[in-house]
Amino acid sequence: MDTEDRIRLSSLLRGAAPLLARARQVVHGYRLANSGDVERCHSIGAILETNARLYPDQPALRFEGEDISHAELNARANRLAHLLIEAGVKHGDPVGVLMENRPELIIAVAGIVKLGAIAVVHNHRLPAPSLAHCLDLVPARQLIVGCEAVQTWQAASKRAETQLEAEPLWVSDRDSDETRPEGFRDLQFEMHDFPTENPDATDRVRLGDVCFYVFTSGTTGLPKAAVIRHIRWIKAMGAFGFMALGFKPGQVLYNVLPLYHNTALAVGWSACAATGACLAIGRRFSASSFIDELRENNADGFVYIGELCRFLLNQPPDKRDRDHHARAMVGNGLRPGIWDEFKQRFGIEKVFELYGASEANIAFFNIFNQDRTVGYCPAEYALVACDPETGEVRRNESGRLSRIGRGQTGLLLGKVTRSYPYDGYTDTRASEDKLIRDAFEEGDAWFNTGDLLMDLGFKHARFVDRLGDTYRWRGENVATTEVESVAMALPEIEQAVAYGVQVPETEGRAGMLAFQAASDATAEQAVGRLASQFRENLADYAIPIFLRQVEAVDATGTFKFIKADLKREGFDPDQINNPLWIRLPGENTYTPLTPDHHRSLMDGELGL
Repeated sequence: MDTEDRIRLSSLLRGAAPLLARARQVVHGYRLANSGDVERCHSIGAILETNARLYPDQPALRFEGEDISHAELNARANRLAHLLIEAGVKHGDPVGVLMENRPELIIAVAGIVKLGAIAVVHNHRLPAPSLAHCLDLVPARQLIVGCEAVQTWQAASKRAETQLEAEPLWVSDRDSDETRPEGFRDLQFEMHDFPTENPDATDRVRLGDVCFYVFTSGTTGLPKAAVIRHIRWIKAMGAFGFMALGFKPGQVLYNVLPLYHNTALAVGWSACAATGACLAIGRRFSASSFIDELRENNADGFVYIGELCRFLLNQPPDKRDRDHHARAMVGNGLRPGIWDEFKQRFGIEKVFELYGASEANIAFFNIFNQDRTVGYCPAEYALVACDPETGEVRRNESGRLSRIGRGQTGLLLGKVTRSYPYDGYTDTRASEDKLIRDAFEEGDAWFNTGDLLMDLGFKHARFVDRLGDTYRWRGENVATTEVESVAMALPEIEQAVAYGVQVPETEGRAGMLAFQAASDATAEQAVGRLASQFRENLADYAIPIFLRQVEAVDATGTFKFIKADLKREGFDPDQINNPLWIRLPGENTYTPLTPDHHRSLMDGELGL
């Protein structure tokens, strides 16, 4: 065992010590995370009923100063379930939910899945054409619409080819004085006439039944509906509720991420339901008020996405940054470059980083609280050699894939097994496209994550980049996350997104960075600081050739950068209204990019 292995092992043993103190809980969580009995009658609804029995008066949900107990959550979900039964909703029927973050969304989902029906959780932020596509992709038997999303739904439904057969169910909001629109039924009013007893249907729901359709973020192309089964939610409950957080009843996990996303819906909610803890819900993320919201909710931890952390770090330091109870966080995407700084500034002791995707069959989770890693994966996976430009796996002379070694970066594949099945999308062809068959032996099947991870040893890994984001320049692979992290370490940069663009007469793709300058910085100040920051922190081949100032960096609801338009627009000053700069050969600074520069680039005369 070399020195690096000894250091890693020692760190893992230190991380394991707190787990030993609650060994029974951790073992139970491990068994759940590795469960594969899809025929067993067990489900989300059964968990909610158990919590209502064991912790009836403890808070299950907290929202804007009000609590909903476990007993009340279960009772409201039951009322909705009985209403849906009367409306003809059966096991396996899709029921749409279109709503902002609030308890009524969780209650709606809970009532739907108690029947063995499927909650189709729509993204209320989508433009009408994209939402219409989602409505057509999974036509719903019934639809539940929050008052805040009525106009969104009406605009999308006019474009959709499939139309609802029943009137949509309308849900009012405490902050709204709107009355029920014509053509809608008032869900909350009608629910009062239904019983609070657990429906018999819940006892027949199996782990292998579908509970959600969650739409992919659509960073490229139209969204796809990922299939989520009850067993996935239960596995997340075991990993993050029992093994990682281990919160007690009454403790609070704060979530401001959109509940149409799996990190919030499956990880955050299940982690609380596991042990009878409370999920506090924020309507939307605000960097300036987030720490105040932790205090107001008396939160012991929170759910995060990496860019949420970056937004918080970009706020001016405040003497009350550590004046809260939150000492744990669970989520994904915390960049290695800001990991230590974030923990220190905000007083975070445990970072339960995870790696996963709505459609993936495996996940990593950092239960040992190691720094700068997505953690440990209990499933069988492989990191394999691939072409970083095309994403194509490399097969050897025998037609099989080649695994990479420790310390190297490879494409992550998850083996499809009984315990870790691949559920895919509602689109069969799209699902098959994500599988690699005959990878290491005849007849095997592996899910292609499309992500590059570094092997750290001891079944731990570090996320590097997504294929398509990583690009090759001067014979080297450039990770966009590294470039973005270096850029956003500057106070002059509010947001930045890196990507590769094609330049005639050159191999690979030249780096380009689109940035939003901080409000108190000029473009010239930002560009000058970027030039020196890149020289000090990046290899020469990784320094972007082009810079582009933008008014804002487009991102999905879960803060994933949208790069497709930026890549397509490239660096033509005649086509782009934003200021552009170029790092000319032999120079260490950036020069405004002119039409003459562009002509020379297109003619292959600059010699990049």
